[in-house]
Amino acid sequence: MKNFLVTVGLSLLLSACGGAESDAKKAVLEALKDPDSAKFGEFTQVDEAHACLTVNARNSMGGYTGDQQALLTKDENGWKVDFITERLNHEECIVFRK
Repeated sequence: MKNFLVTVGLSLLLSACGGAESDAKKAVLEALKDPDSAKFGEFTQVDEAHACLTVNARNSMGGYTGDQQALLTKDENGWKVDFITERLNHEECIVFRK
C-alpha cells in the first residue's frame, strides 16, 4: 500500500510539472512567427508565477534563430510571454526571473 501511495504521489507531482510546461509551450507558440518550426529545450518554473523556456524557431526570413529564452509570467488566465530574447542563456534567464 505504501508503494502505491508513493507511486500515485509521484505521478501527480510529475503531471503537475508537465502541465505547466505544456501550457508555457502553448503560450510561446502563440508568440512565434512560425510556430510549426518550434523546437523546445529546457523549461524551468522559477516560482509560482515565473518561468523560462528555451526555444529555437524560424524567423520571418526562414532561418532558425538559435536558442532563445522565453520569459513567461503566469496570471489567473495562464502563462503569458513577456518577451523572447537571445541575450540570455537559460541559467541567466532563471536568475533574471528571481
